[in-house]
Amino acid sequence: MKIHWKKTTIMFILAVSLVIPSASFHVAADEKYSQSYTLSRYQLTESLQVDVKSVLNEPTSEGTRIGAVVRYYNAGERLVGIPEYEVRVKTNEGLEYIMRPSQANARNIQPKETIELSYFNVVDRYDVFALDELSWSDVDEFVYPKQEKRIISLPIADLEWKGEKANLSDPAQIKQWQDTFTIPMLTDKIQYQPVSLNEQNTPNGIKTVVGFLATNTGDKPISVPDFRINGKSGNKVYIGERLEQDELILDPGEKNYVHYAIPVKSKAELKNLTVLTPEDFVGEDKTHISYTIGRLMINLLGATNSTRLLSPLGSYELNKPIQFDPISQLIRSDIEVSMVDLNMSESAGGGFKAVVAKFKLLNKSGDSVPVPSFQTVLTIANGKKFSGTRQETKVETLIPNISYVIYYTFVVPNSETGERLTMEILDGKKVEPYNFTIAAFKTKVVDTSDNTLAFYPFQVKINDTSLQRSFNVGNGPNYSYKLGIDFNVKLQDEIVVDQSFSKLRLEVADASNRIMTSKVFSFAGEKKLVTGTELLTFDADTLEATLTLRLYEVIDTPFGEVRRLVQTLKE
Repeated sequence: MKIHWKKTTIMFILAVSLVIPSASFHVAADEKYSQSYTLSRYQLTESLQVDVKSVLNEPTSEGTRIGAVVRYYNAGERLVGIPEYEVRVKTNEGLEYIMRPSQANARNIQPKETIELSYFNVVDRYDVFALDELSWSDVDEFVYPKQEKRIISLPIADLEWKGEKANLSDPAQIKQWQDTFTIPMLTDKIQYQPVSLNEQNTPNGIKTVVGFLATNTGDKPISVPDFRINGKSGNKVYIGERLEQDELILDPGEKNYVHYAIPVKSKAELKNLTVLTPEDFVGEDKTHISYTIGRLMINLLGATNSTRLLSPLGSYELNKPIQFDPISQLIRSDIEVSMVDLNMSESAGGGFKAVVAKFKLLNKSGDSVPVPSFQTVLTIANGKKFSGTRQETKVETLIPNISYVIYYTFVVPNSETGERLTMEILDGKKVEPYNFTIAAFKTKVVDTSDNTLAFYPFQVKINDTSLQRSFNVGNGPNYSYKLGIDFNVKLQDEIVVDQSFSKLRLEVADASNRIMTSKVFSFAGEKKLVTGTELLTFDADTLEATLTLRLYEVIDTPFGEVRRLVQTLKE
């Protein structure tokens, strides 16, 4: 039903002020509702004004659920009671249904206070109908016949929500992926921006996680309100779950993230997202009836990037501090993280390659701090992603002004060349088992084939080699060899490593490329490799004029040992 009115005289306007918006006379009562408009208050009593927040008209297997949530504002200067009016809804057919008040509804309202009251009913009908009007009536049941006086009627045709499968058609309620938006029904002081959409493996299966950046645009601290996100594809609706459960309070100008997990295996299956607000009704038996009201729809066309970072995705220069998302609290501002090496190794038994990334962590504070536990993901040129396996370490704290080096391994196909890579650093602690990108950059595998061996943070150089051959008399192999290798081992800067750090493997091969002997040297522990001469003794049946020395960097992965050939020498 539409309310038509005309301004004639001042007296007429005052007479009808109980049925027109009190906030502004220039907003017509039959104006189409959208999220972009400020809701108008209507005068209910001398002190109380009302506006309609939510209207539900949802068909179910048990009948049609009708719900309404109304905001009451006390414009007076003293405590007033909520009038015991009968609240009704009117359908487009002219039928009226009495709405039951929630047992949780307040009975009084303080001056200048706004409260929400909930009303609900279930109608035993299964056909389609629309709601036109919400009204308050003063009913006197103690006289015969009972007397009724209509106090106020509000148009609600453009407010009703028909349940989870409903669609929003108002252009003001339809947003694109790149748009920012507010949810005025909750607060217009927080602005939201979609920033991430990606699939994640969880113990409960694959979920699509969507992230929003929330910004407090007001001048006072404010709590991020509870709202819901559902995914939709055709007639299928996927109920989203908010991941951050703790209260999130934003200071003026402050930003932070809220994330939702949607139970769909691929983001490509989703066509749009629905932003909903939750409502609750308490029946006479104290049971809670919960439902949601759709407020906005976000089209996912164009949501091709898995993560929209606050800074552009640029190429990375080794040994430079990584720029992290300033909102993230995983890595303290006084801890400097840099990637110092990115190389590719081959599995000892063949079948796969491993990209190895070494990160340097420098504690620039004056106190010992915990080692930040971040995760990593490597994206190769074809878009496939590979999770990094963190080096197993026993180091738990970072010493002030001392750097610590840790590596991550990424098992990739044998065909991988190491070009056009993207490295993502993730926060896996904020809401386990989910992870969120806090830094990302373009990179590629580094060529370190020079005489200064790349065992960062160690510089390893072979100064000289010597080989002695001798003939054995008696049983056993005919010849004995004694190989001396003069190493120069230097630690770069003030850096420490764990005993599980990468190792140096030395192999000696004959002219037929058969391994005659090998030895593995550690860079940590009591028997670590130091500057000086290492002797290798071994026997053979043949006299070899030339031996080949191969030096590898070896690293353990969950799939076995991987090796990177660093240098080859002839002796």
